[in-house]
Amino acid sequence: MKGKWVCACLIGGLCLLPIRMSVPFNNHDVHVNVEGREQGLDLGLTLELAEKGIMKGVPVRLGDVYRDEMINEWGEAGETRQKDGSYFAAYPSRYIYIGYNKAGVFELRSEHPDVQKLSSAMVLAKLGNPAEIRKTKRETMYIYRVGKHELNILFDQETDRALYQAVYSSELKEKGEYFLEIEGDSLALTESDRNRMKKWRKEIEAFIQRSPLMFSANGPNRKQVALTFDDGPDQTVTAEILDTLQQYEVQGNFFFLGSQAAAYPQIVQKAYHGGHLIASLSYDSMNLTTLTEEQVRLQIEEAAREIESIIGESPTIFRPPYGELNNKIVGILSDKDWHTVLWSIDTLDWSVHTADEIIRNVKRYVRNGDIILMHSHAEQEKTAEALPKILDFLLEDGYEVVRIDEMLGLEAYED
Repeated sequence: MKGKWVCACLIGGLCLLPIRMSVPFNNHDVHVNVEGREQGLDLGLTLELAEKGIMKGVPVRLGDVYRDEMINEWGEAGETRQKDGSYFAAYPSRYIYIGYNKAGVFELRSEHPDVQKLSSAMVLAKLGNPAEIRKTKRETMYIYRVGKHELNILFDQETDRALYQAVYSSELKEKGEYFLEIEGDSLALTESDRNRMKKWRKEIEAFIQRSPLMFSANGPNRKQVALTFDDGPDQTVTAEILDTLQQYEVQGNFFFLGSQAAAYPQIVQKAYHGGHLIASLSYDSMNLTTLTEEQVRLQIEEAAREIESIIGESPTIFRPPYGELNNKIVGILSDKDWHTVLWSIDTLDWSVHTADEIIRNVKRYVRNGDIILMHSHAEQEKTAEALPKILDFLLEDGYEVVRIDEMLGLEAYED
């Protein structure tokens, strides 16, 4: 079992062996000399299923909640180990090992005897060159990237036989181990307002952790932040924010209302051509959870159409007004394959009395990977006033200010 767990750690980024090499695959690295075919395996099908996050015969897929599915089907694991916020569950009688964390299942690994009959030549003959190879002193891993996932096959160098194959998601692995609580406060809030805010934060944090492939509130644990601006555009505050971002040579993220975009298309174009991310915040500023499904769909689709008519691209990153979500909204967004982005720092700029209070929220709470919420409509002069000092602080402290699509590895617009 010890050797098997070391292998599991290698896939999961928790390698206990010294990595000697990690390079893109080169045609000259391996010479194929096929002496036979894979035994009882269809590697083409395995690769196809890996793109969907599936391994044949395993009742869960990548992103599923481990306990809800696996225990119902297969019972408790024979052994479970924990490392750095992730868990590895062993079903040795089935030759299956599963990695999971708060984001769900991130690895499905098979050590079936048929897998262990594979040689590197057999794999190369069937699947072609991998995107990357990684080597330790004793092992070589072939990494085939398929969509957001990987099919990884680890070989023993001495025998040239596979130790295992795994369907793996680095995104889920990283997400599940780094989740930020939503921070930010304002002295202007009443006790009732503050209690409602705390209740919403707990509920939405749980919501995000249940569906990490659809929702994000923060990025990975890197020295990066994303500045987001809701409810614009307008002709003065948004324009001033854009000028400041240009002066500091950083990019922002604008969640525009469709109705406001229609009123100020020139500001939308200025933001887009300035290299900033243009995302959607529905057509009107209203709580979508109070609407019918047809009304919600209309709000979402009309906003996207309006933005596309101005910049020539349709956004795929969405944020619901006030951060309010329910299963009805989730179903519509799921159909569209959009990604919903909330925030991990709320500056509460709409409630505070001075720009200094906005700045103080950022200075007090900022962490690696924070997504910071501000607003850019006509009544938010304090936000525009605070932005230069916020940028001075972040840049002097070594933070990179980035677009959300870069931070989260998302496509910003539809193809």
